[in-house]
Amino acid sequence: MRTMSPVSPSPPSPARLIAVALAGWALFALASAAQGVVFAAYRGVPQPWWPTLGYSVAIFSVWALLTPPLLALADRVARQRQRVVLHALGLPLATLAHVLLFVALYRPVYGAGLGVIEMARAVLMANLDTAVFAYAALIGASYARRRFTKRDAPPVAEGLWIRERGTARLVRFADIDWIGAAGDYAEVHTGPRALLTDQSLTTLDAELPAREFARIHRGAIVRLDRVAAVKGVGRGDAEVRLRCGAALRLSRRYRDRLAAHLPL
Repeated sequence: MRTMSPVSPSPPSPARLIAVALAGWALFALASAAQGVVFAAYRGVPQPWWPTLGYSVAIFSVWALLTPPLLALADRVARQRQRVVLHALGLPLATLAHVLLFVALYRPVYGAGLGVIEMARAVLMANLDTAVFAYAALIGASYARRRFTKRDAPPVAEGLWIRERGTARLVRFADIDWIGAAGDYAEVHTGPRALLTDQSLTTLDAELPAREFARIHRGAIVRLDRVAAVKGVGRGDAEVRLRCGAALRLSRRYRDRLAAHLPL
C-alpha cells in the first residue's frame, strides 16, 4: 500500500527567511532614523544623520536575527488560546533577548565606559517603544504567514492505495472512519469493511493529512469529522465514539492531538 502524497507548499528556507527579514528590518531602520532626526530637529536639538542611521540599523539588525526563531516558535503553536498566552509572555522575553544580544554584539561600539548591566538598562529604556513596535510587527508577520499558507495550500491527497487480492484500489480519505493497528500492519475501516494494509500505524500517522486525521491511541487513528462524542473515563483517558458506532480509547499520551482540533 502506498499513500498518494500531496504537493505541499515548500516552507521558506532559512536563508530566504533571513533575507526577507533583513530587507524588512532595513526599511524599518531607515524610517526610524528619519523619524529620530526629524523629531530632534523639531525639539531644537539637531542630530547627525549617519550616526543616527547606524544606531538604528544596529537596533533592527538584532530584531532581524531574532525573526527566524521567533516565527518558528509561533508556527509550532496551533491552538488559539496557546498563541494568546505565548504572545503575552513573548513581549518581555523577546525584549530581554534583544537587549542581551545587542549588548553582546555592539558593546564595543556603543558601550564604551559602561558595564554590561548599565548598557543593558540604557538600551532597554531608550528602545522600549521600538521593542513593542518590532514585536507587534513580528506577531503580524506570523499571522500573515499562517493565513497566506492556508489560502495557497493545494488540495490534499485523495486517499490511500491498498493492494487487495492482487489489485490496487484507492480508498478515499473521505470514506475512512478510522484505522487500527494489526500487528506490524494496519486495518483501514470504511463502514462495515476493514482493509488490511502493509504499512504500520506509525507510518500512516506520519503520512495522513493532519487536518483530517488524528492518532488517539497507539493502536488507533480516527478521521476527525467521524467523531461523534468524547467521554472521559478517568485519569486523563477517554472514550471516543464515532458516527459508525465504533468506540475507541483515547489515551492521555495522544489527548493533545485530538484537543488541537476538537473542544475537549
